[in-house]
Amino acid sequence: MNQPKITERTTDQLLRGVAPAAMALPPGSHVISAAQIANIGQAQRDPLKPEKVAILGTAPSSRLLAPFGDPTWTIWGSSPGNMGDPGSNPAALPRLPDAWIEVHSNFMWPEYRSYGEPYVKWLAEKPFPLVACDKTLFPRAIDFPWKDLIAEFGPYFFTSSFAWMMAYAIHQGAKEIGLWGVDMSSKDEYILQRPGGHYFIMEAKRRGIKVSIPSESDLIQPPPLYGIFDSTPMGRKIAARRQEVNGRIGQANMQLQQLQGQVTYLNGALEDIEYFANIWGGLG
Repeated sequence: MNQPKITERTTDQLLRGVAPAAMALPPGSHVISAAQIANIGQAQRDPLKPEKVAILGTAPSSRLLAPFGDPTWTIWGSSPGNMGDPGSNPAALPRLPDAWIEVHSNFMWPEYRSYGEPYVKWLAEKPFPLVACDKTLFPRAIDFPWKDLIAEFGPYFFTSSFAWMMAYAIHQGAKEIGLWGVDMSSKDEYILQRPGGHYFIMEAKRRGIKVSIPSESDLIQPPPLYGIFDSTPMGRKIAARRQEVNGRIGQANMQLQQLQGQVTYLNGALEDIEYFANIWGGLG
């Protein structure tokens, strides 16, 4: 029997037909009034050439802490996990983003169609600008300039939607980039994507662009320093703890094998009993 993943992806949750955990409203989330919603957009000129852009992921720790009520920020959405109209269900964002970026092209594959089809339909009906790579899925979309971004930044660090979106924001002249709902901490989904996120954070800072990341995000943490971390107090503590837990796993596996042997023996004994009961039970 398959057990639930400890760090479940948004995709896994959508495939199971449930609202992602990222949709829970955390303490301190932005609550915006109807008047604020009406005013948002008046301060925006071109949502694809923002001065301050908030890039949204679906991580529950900080997704709804984004500055939805601040008209100086342009909100860029992404991911089926952020799909939903405000007020229609608990999964929805407080307001529609100012633009949406979608680099994937596999939403109509059989294994993803259960949520991909409604997502494609939802994006087709929205008023905000949509920038996408696949215009067969999204005919109304503006072409995502991925070749231009590779020419500018090189091909080595485009490891996630957020890496593409950060590169696009830098390319479009943003002066400040914020990342909300972006953790890149799930072993199954993000562990290989994290270096790309870190690269574009550093590239933005190198160009004088301010990068805002909430303290609730794991992305703010740098990776362990190779060769250095092992000899730090925390590195030694983790190594000792890892060794202890591996030892306990080994002991538990030995006990499990012994118990499995007993189960096999007892099943054989039970089979003998059933044989005698069924064949010889008729004797007086």
